[in-house]
Amino acid sequence: MRIPLPRSRPTVRRRSPGVAVLVVCGWTLAGGLSAAPEPAVAGRDAEGISRALVSIRRKVSGSVPLTRAYEQAKALHRESPGRPDLAWAFARACFDRCEVLASKPVRIAVAREGVEACRSALKTFPTEAGCHYYLGLNLGILAQSQPLRALGHVREMESAWQASRLLDPTFDHAGADRSLGMLYAECPPPPIGVGSRTKARSHLAKAVELAPAHPGNRLEWVEYLERDGDAEAARREFQALRDGLPTARERFHGEAWNAAWEGWQVRIDALEQRLRARPTPGRKTQGS
Repeated sequence: MRIPLPRSRPTVRRRSPGVAVLVVCGWTLAGGLSAAPEPAVAGRDAEGISRALVSIRRKVSGSVPLTRAYEQAKALHRESPGRPDLAWAFARACFDRCEVLASKPVRIAVAREGVEACRSALKTFPTEAGCHYYLGLNLGILAQSQPLRALGHVREMESAWQASRLLDPTFDHAGADRSLGMLYAECPPPPIGVGSRTKARSHLAKAVELAPAHPGNRLEWVEYLERDGDAEAARREFQALRDGLPTARERFHGEAWNAAWEGWQVRIDALEQRLRARPTPGRKTQGS
């Protein structure tokens, strides 16, 4: 699930779980969301949190008729408000629609619909992984649009994804581990943010382990290894990514995946250029 984006440096986001799950995760909802707005985060720390949010956004997905899908999901949710699967399906449609909305007020309003749908469902169904997952994504939209509360939203996003991965680690092709890995990789470290190289590496590797066929998982992993200076591992994992592309194209095909493949291909081509430009240590070059 890659939320569509170019690798630049912009904003942060994601969601919330049931009491039992929160105890297991070691997080508390009270600690994740402040009652009052968070103080503004200054300078490079604010930039780092912003970058984390944008990073996550660009990596999630793009449905095709977004407005129509949103309206249909909303109607189904209204007809059966007690069904948690329809709640997270509506929240997913909210998140996807927000990706193409130019109006900030409308984007906030739609994201809030997604957040409320998930929170309402979680009161009755605290173990619904999809609701935790999409709660986090829609909170990300709010974090980008409400920078003074970004850090509070980020902490709740972290808690939500932790809950989702405990409940169903394979949901959305290991989306919770993928999202956590990106969040930890891009966010500044405590006390300003939740960033951690160790956690980023652990979650991104886990996403590949759980859903190796998903190109987004391997791309995140390869890009992280490259940024972390592990060029040899990056090249090895990139080759595994390339070897699996024919199978992935058969599995993840159709209109709903077109936008994702466009973004993945751009990143694959860029990695090809960068990794080939760096000779493998110990390998003799032509003429040497």
